[in-house]
Amino acid sequence: MHLPGWLPLLIVLGLAFLLFGKPGRLSSIMEDFGKGISGFRKGMDEGRAQQAENAAPEAPRQLPTQTPPQDNAGARTDDRTGA
Repeated sequence: MHLPGWLPLLIVLGLAFLLFGKPGRLSSIMEDFGKGISGFRKGMDEGRAQQAENAAPEAPRQLPTQTPPQDNAGARTDDRTGA
């Protein structure tokens, strides 16, 4: 027959001490645990809200209109001919 090792015995003794030790200790531990979880959720919600604000699409910007360059009256624009 195999007897349990030291680690399982320590875990059981620790849990027994939490349950039957000082009254109110377990409830305070669970209260702190619940506050930690609610704080974590609140932080996650704030992060999602910031991401949603940053991801909001910007209004499209209109580029300034450009006028085409004016041609000189007698100048040739075709440089391929060499003339």
